[in-house]
Amino acid sequence: MIAFISNRQWRALLLCAFVVVTGCGAPQRATVKGKVTLGDKPLPVGNVMFTTKENLTGSAVIDKDGNYVISDAPLGDVKVSVSVPQLPPGGLEMMRRMKNNPGVKETQSVDPNDPSKRIGIMGDIPENIVPIPDKYKDPATSGLTYTVKGGEQTYDIKLTP
Repeated sequence: MIAFISNRQWRALLLCAFVVVTGCGAPQRATVKGKVTLGDKPLPVGNVMFTTKENLTGSAVIDKDGNYVISDAPLGDVKVSVSVPQLPPGGLEMMRRMKNNPGVKETQSVDPNDPSKRIGIMGDIPENIVPIPDKYKDPATSGLTYTVKGGEQTYDIKLTP
C-alpha cells in the first residue's frame, strides 16, 4: 500500500530538511579569554576585537591586570585588533580631579529599560594608559590572527613595542 503525502506535508518536510541542513542561521560563537601584554607587562586598559573575513566581530574590555574575556567570539579564522583609549587633554590627572568634583560624582546615567540600573558617567579611571603602536588598532595591519574553535579557549596576546 502506498501512502500519499499532501502538498502541505511536503512543504513542512522540506522546511524541516532545510533547517537541519543549514542550521538555525545564527553564527556560531565561542568564549576566548587571555592576557594582553606589551613586552613583558600586562596592558592595563583597552579593548580586544576579533574580526572574521565576513566582518563578524566579538570584543572585550581589557581589565587592569591585562585580562580579557570575549564571550561572543565568532568561530573560525579571525584577525585581532587591540586598542587603548587616547589620553584626554590634561591627562589622567585632569580626569581624577574631575571625578573628585562632588557635582560629577552625583551625575549618573540611567538605563532607559531598567531605571534601577545606574552608573557614574565618569566610570572607572585607569591608573595608567599605556600607548601601543598604531598598527595594532587595525585588524588589517596588526599582524595578529587566531583560529577560534567551539567552547572555551585561551589566547594570550603578546604585543611588541
